[in-house]
Amino acid sequence: MNDEAMPNGGRDAADPRLDADGSEPTVVRKGAFDPEGATERSREWGDLPTASAQMPKPARSRDSGRDWPLLRRSLLLTVASTVLPGSGLLGARVPRLRLLGLITSVVSLVAILWLGIWALTDLPSLARFAQAEATLSSARFVLGAITVAWVMLIALTQIATRPPRVDGNKRAVGAVLVAALAFGVAAPTAVAAQYSRDADRLLDTVLPQASEIKASSRETIASNAPDPWAGTPRVNVLLLGADGNADRAERIKQFGVRTDTIMVASIDTRTGNTTLIQIPRNLPRTPFPEGSVMAETFPDGFRGEGDPGNWYVNGIWEKTEEGGDYEDLFAGSTFPGAEALKEGVQGITGLEISRFVMLDIDGLQALIDAMGGVTINVNRDLPIGGSRDAGIRPHGTVERGEARKLDGYNAMWYARSRYDSSDYDRMARQSCLVDAIIDQANPETLLTSFEPIAAASAQILTTDVTRDEFGAFIDLAFRVKDKGKVTRLVFAPGKNGYSPNRPDFDEMHAAVQTAIAEPAAPTAKPTTNAPTSTPVVPRPSPTVQDGQEESPSPTEPGSTPTRDEQLLQDGSQNVGDACAWQGD
Repeated sequence: MNDEAMPNGGRDAADPRLDADGSEPTVVRKGAFDPEGATERSREWGDLPTASAQMPKPARSRDSGRDWPLLRRSLLLTVASTVLPGSGLLGARVPRLRLLGLITSVVSLVAILWLGIWALTDLPSLARFAQAEATLSSARFVLGAITVAWVMLIALTQIATRPPRVDGNKRAVGAVLVAALAFGVAAPTAVAAQYSRDADRLLDTVLPQASEIKASSRETIASNAPDPWAGTPRVNVLLLGADGNADRAERIKQFGVRTDTIMVASIDTRTGNTTLIQIPRNLPRTPFPEGSVMAETFPDGFRGEGDPGNWYVNGIWEKTEEGGDYEDLFAGSTFPGAEALKEGVQGITGLEISRFVMLDIDGLQALIDAMGGVTINVNRDLPIGGSRDAGIRPHGTVERGEARKLDGYNAMWYARSRYDSSDYDRMARQSCLVDAIIDQANPETLLTSFEPIAAASAQILTTDVTRDEFGAFIDLAFRVKDKGKVTRLVFAPGKNGYSPNRPDFDEMHAAVQTAIAEPAAPTAKPTTNAPTSTPVVPRPSPTVQDGQEESPSPTEPGSTPTRDEQLLQDGSQNVGDACAWQGD
């Protein structure tokens, strides 16, 4: 049978592709009108896929499951570039970016290891490098450049490692992470740059340039040598406390500054062992080295007409400074008062003085406050202020206690109080305060309180240590703090050749040599554990008016010696013994 004879063009009626009535199904092509619902019939028979079946699913729907693991990988690589600059680029798809990541991460790792090894093996040398004028002046620019490069590496890592097709939400996640990490990198480096600028300005303010110092005689320090003290077995630094605070402004204007605290730090430059030689402020008839400027004017010692109290050792600075009776003796010197007092202290101790540092009372109080206080053993109640001569009672007390945490106000009165004690008691407490500041001025304290310490230091210091010599003294300070022990020699009545009326200077010289040649064996250091009491709330600086200063109770020969004087033996005493807790 031919096709014409068969229904439906020769197709079998049982053909499944035919409709129920034997006719071919209607196929509606794309864009055709389908009034009869032919599309449904076609879908039933499967002759033609629907338009929705022919079109692929959107990329977002198909790839969203794979995007999140890739994005997490990218975020982790971005964090890696923050921890070690450039390391995250090792996961980039582009070979040149992987090479950049390898170079920057290796350079960063080498620099970190080098600094770490330097700090662990030779911290004094690193500190000398860090304080150098060239280092501090360029540090902020170098730190700025490092910060910019580091942030660019963080952003580049995120861009180079994120999935190729990401939607806006995932891009936002990456952007937020980059911003947070960039801030975490930039903020510390910005603080470091500010600290370097502040330190540079502070040192320029406090320390004179070498060209500015004019002196009659001055020892040379090899500050640029690997070991600046290699040719100097011992250095003697004159430490002065000037009671020239704001409360005595009128007295200072009229009479000048008096150095009420005088001590010599004699330092063995090899071991760091230090002997503090404390000189009574009321020592009379100060001798001067033969041939010195002061010896020519005062061949019989420092004395003259008028009140003998004006001719004690603490009046030398005042009389030779600008405006003093003998201001012409050291005309042209940068610090004429210091030059004269150096000669006087050399005459008393037999030690040639290399440099001096004068501390102002107000500045030292501010420094202790900036450090967060200082921990000291207070072995008895100490009156604040008062004067027996004027009949004025003390207006407060530094209370007795072991490991007391004292603020600046109370620490200064701990060192100054002498209402019911002698100058020699006070000198012992001053040694304790100096030793406590040395022990507790650690790097953590300096870093966390840098700005207030810097501000206080700008007020506290007058010195002839120059800017270029500062690194050498930093090196020496590390030796004292890390390896040395601190002993003290006090000239108390009847001890070591000292008498308030007629000191035996030859015997005093011999006592000094004994003290620095055979330092006392170290014993217990002052307790520095957590304080048993809370810090005393700071109060305004003590006001000491003329005639109202706490009066001393001098211990003359024949009177009952104080506990500190009983502890002091001929020679020297370990500061730990003087400052240790003596209670039950």
